[in-house]
Amino acid sequence: MRPVYAISGGVSKFAKARPDKTFQAIVKEAYDDAIQDIGLDFSTFTKLVDGSVASYFSDHFTRQLMAGIMVQDYLGLCPKPGHRVEGGGATGGLCFQE
Repeated sequence: MRPVYAISGGVSKFAKARPDKTFQAIVKEAYDDAIQDIGLDFSTFTKLVDGSVASYFSDHFTRQLMAGIMVQDYLGLCPKPGHRVEGGGATGGLCFQE
């Protein structure tokens, strides 16, 4: 059987600060937007996902070295594999190479 890939993207509300939500909830906004884009509901999509790639510069902005796994847990993706990509100013672009 050939693997099937779904490519989508989501964006959370952009603001200088978001004191109304945790960073996990902000990521979930983008996650939900991406799921809606491909036409699946949250539980169906989460069952189909094999793992995740996190790309962030969390050390300075969220004061958290484990932000990727915290979001993965928040989204219900544990114990699926997770991978962190970081490369300074190129962090976001490097994620797409993975």
